[in-house]
Parts: sequence; structure tokens; C-alpha cells
Amino acid sequence: MPVRPVVAGLVFLGLFLVAIIVGYVAGQAFLSPTTTTPRAVRPEPPQAGPPPAPPSSPLPGPQPIPQPGPRPAPEQQPVPSPAPAPVPVPPSTPAPRPAPAPETAPQPPGVLYRVQVGAYLRRENAEARAAELREKGFEAYINLSGGLYKVQVGAFADRDNAQRLADDLRGAGYEVLITP
Repeated sequence: MPVRPVVAGLVFLGLFLVAIIVGYVAGQAFLSPTTTTPRAVRPEPPQAGPPPAPPSSPLPGPQPIPQPGPRPAPEQQPVPSPAPAPVPVPPSTPAPRPAPAPETAPQPPGVLYRVQVGAYLRRENAEARAAELREKGFEAYINLSGGLYKVQVGAFADRDNAQRLADDLRGAGYEVLITP
């Protein structure tokens, strides 16, 4: 018996509507919160009185769950009002400038500073950037680290030298990062 196109179309339309409804219901169940955020509860002080007597004999089967009694309302603490902000008074004489601090901290021995010009997932992209830098006169190389092909220039024991090279590369239009 041949299947008529109208019947086949209606079957597919019905299946489509069922899939939409199932997807909607599953999405609502997935997106609705199922747990509540636990709140901090202050422990209640123990009440004076005789301790509860142990059960005379353990009974098999489910035990009733004790229901907690009503809790007292939390105490409202007064909210302090903010103090008025002091009115700034302009100084009559300019304050003396502090002595300038040294710009660079002492450098640990054995550390080499490199100027990184890019980090790529594909080696071809790193090769293209390194070739572009070499054409402009920079000695670029590629260092594979952490799954990335890092295009770097220079290896300096002094951070100031790496900073000068970084400034030159920024002047050439590159975004750079100095890495130890």
C-alpha cells in the first residue's frame, strides 16, 4: 500500500510537534532551580531540662522525622547612618614631592626576559608572524609552551633591555608582552 504524501506530511508534522513539546518540557526542567541556597542558621542554646529517654527497643521500619518548631524572627539590628564626609580644604602651599622610587626592582639571577609578540594555536600562524618580524629586522623565534606557539623576540638578563625592545616593537605597531 503506497503512503500518500499528505499522510506522510501529517506524520512528520506530528513528530515535529512532539519533539518541540518534549524539548520545551525538558528545557524547563533543566533551567528551573532544583535546590535552594543553604542559609546560615545560628545554633540554638540547649534548653535546661531532663535529657530525652532512649527508646526502649529499636523498632524495625521507618522512624518518624521530628518536625522543627516555629523559629523566632531574626533580630533587626539598627543601621548606623553614615558620617558626613569631611569638606576638603585646599592647601595653601604645595606639598613637597617625594623622592622618586627606582623604576625597576632588583632582578633575580638566571631569569631571561623575552618580548612576546603573539601566541597562536596553529604553527602556521606563528610562522607567518615570525617571518613578518624578521622582514622588519627583528630576530623572532617560536617557542612552544602550554600548547601555544609563542612568537618571541630577544632573551635579556636585564628587564630594561627587554623594555627598550618592547617599546621599539610597539612603535612598529605590535602589541607586546614582556615575559620572564
